[in-house]
Amino acid sequence: MRAPCRDVVVSGMGAVCALGRDREALWKAIEEGRDGIEPIRRFSTDGFRVQTGAVVADCASPVTLDPNSTERLCRGFAEDAAMEAMRDAGVEDSGALPARMGLVFGTGLGGLGRPIHLLAEDLARTLGLGGPCLTVSTACSSSTGAIGVARDLLANDAVDLVLAGGSDVLSPEVFAGFHALGVLSPAKCAPFSRPLGTTMGEGAGFVVLERASSARRRGARVRVFVSGYGLSGDAFHETSPDPTGSGVERAVRGALADAALTPEDIGYVNVHGSGTEANDPSEWRGIQRGLGQRALQLPLSSTKGALGHAQGAAGVLEAIVTILAMEHGVVPPTLHYTGPRPHSPPDPIGETRPRALIYEHALCLNSAFGGSNAAVILSRSGRVHGAAPRRPVNLAGVGLVGPYGLGVRSFRDAGRHGDEAQGRVPAFSFEQVVPTAESRGLDPMSRFLTVSAALSLADAGVPRGGRAGDRIGLFVGASRPSPSSTGEFGRSIEERGLRGLSAAAFTRIVLNAPAGFCSKLLSLRGPLTTITTGPGSGLVAIALAAEFLSTREGVDWIVAGAASEQDPGSSGDASRFGAEGAACMTLGAGPALGSGGADAGVRVVGWGFAGRGGLSDAIARARGSPGASPAGAEALFSEQDWVVGGPDPEDPVASALACAAAVLALREGGVERALVTSSADRATTVALLLSSRGARNERQS
Repeated sequence: MRAPCRDVVVSGMGAVCALGRDREALWKAIEEGRDGIEPIRRFSTDGFRVQTGAVVADCASPVTLDPNSTERLCRGFAEDAAMEAMRDAGVEDSGALPARMGLVFGTGLGGLGRPIHLLAEDLARTLGLGGPCLTVSTACSSSTGAIGVARDLLANDAVDLVLAGGSDVLSPEVFAGFHALGVLSPAKCAPFSRPLGTTMGEGAGFVVLERASSARRRGARVRVFVSGYGLSGDAFHETSPDPTGSGVERAVRGALADAALTPEDIGYVNVHGSGTEANDPSEWRGIQRGLGQRALQLPLSSTKGALGHAQGAAGVLEAIVTILAMEHGVVPPTLHYTGPRPHSPPDPIGETRPRALIYEHALCLNSAFGGSNAAVILSRSGRVHGAAPRRPVNLAGVGLVGPYGLGVRSFRDAGRHGDEAQGRVPAFSFEQVVPTAESRGLDPMSRFLTVSAALSLADAGVPRGGRAGDRIGLFVGASRPSPSSTGEFGRSIEERGLRGLSAAAFTRIVLNAPAGFCSKLLSLRGPLTTITTGPGSGLVAIALAAEFLSTREGVDWIVAGAASEQDPGSSGDASRFGAEGAACMTLGAGPALGSGGADAGVRVVGWGFAGRGGLSDAIARARGSPGASPAGAEALFSEQDWVVGGPDPEDPVASALACAAAVLALREGGVERALVTSSADRATTVALLLSSRGARNERQS
């Protein structure tokens, strides 16, 4: 496994947005100071206070309340932007595609229909990509997070090239949902100025990432280097940002540390800048906290005044604008700026045209529902650094919730006795496990995840209070939002129409809503993300957490795993374990150990990713990790052994259960090495190699 690398470059870009159907049209509009905000004509806005949006022009497909129409448009945007990016990178011909080219797709709601991961798999199949195919779904920071995950896949040597970006559509439900939240501007979005509010938009953007050596070998253009990225969670509120800006601060500091840069190195900041009353001042406070006095000297701007808020595609489109601006020696303006609001930056580039400026490093920021913050640093040239050694990763805690009940002992006893259990999680006391919180207003999926994470942290002996939460992250695998919340959202539309939809339910239909609730209730303010590959998502999240921990000094622990919830109307008589519940592991890096003592019990010695049918490659990569030698006998724990034949074929938890079973076997001394694998027919296959560090007593009931 390679050491952390900072030589990842962008070699191709493609964009579809309200300013045009390619990156040239996008940049021409930025140069001319034009915006793409107009009255919405694709669907009716009668009865709404706001009627404007940033909609992609010349769309043949209508958008209705039928989710299929939204998904078709979302996929069409993504295909056009992705193909442009691949042409720009010189890999547009399927016959010339590298065998190991992957896809990391970012989206907030996708098509509001099928499971989100299927949209990415359709795109990968259309483009002929054979590498790992993952989806990051953290609402409005999705595509920024996708760029970071893509960079980690390159560092892990799982891919040679990777297409990273995202796509989202302004559907009637999305428009009505944000309208119900009261965050839409009555006029064109004016970040840091007036009137208050954002303008919803749509589109798609993709970048091709590869190592600099690969791009030069292929004769491809090196546009910029992706020097570093950072993630964080606010742990504050399901929709509103932390007013102190501390979440943005942690994302900024994480990106700087990853890039081995200081605040003085940054020359421009492209901010999230949604224009809302809550976002703009909190983000500015976070930038000041993250960059110190340097923040007062920097030009920064929001391109949402031109692009609108493109939801899950916002981050990558704004990054593409930043890259084009760096190439042209300018910084883009904040359109519609007429004067500062309180707590605004001194230089938001409140002009109508780009301003000339040469700078080496740019910082791009995005924030989202659930408190998910993401930052990425783009640089004009690479910097030579010594290869930092990877930190050892321990798997110190396990927390389980399922039809068998709560905790390791219930899970172990059910497996040992072969009990037939109903597919639903039995009633339990949430407050007894998490006495500092209450479950009122939580859907079942959020309850399962929070309790599982709390049990895992307790099993690892990790304290959660005070500032410790700043260094504890949460990586969640999921296949779909809570059926209870999506059902409530749909019923509110059926009963009251779009103008009367449930704003509370709208905030819970994003895939990362359970992670947001969990991070808030447990005060986990470190790196936060939600990943989906459908089945296998849990093990993918665990392996990505191991990759992140091994290369970062700013985080001590990451809780990683998966959660799922059965449809309220399903029979629930699946099989032994069912497809409802959650399974979380607490991973720690280096000397970061809890009260369990110096021996964390289980070491994560290797992990590997591959595409569909590439399980043998993933296993070889896991076994080839530095900590995986010398070779020894391995016990195999496969996702397939834990997949149930019940009502949920998209079970994301089974692979995490396989990991839990492996950890228990290692703790009990029955095996010394365990190989955990996902199914070979997944669009992303993953292998995790664990070894025993000496058994310890069970503390979790």
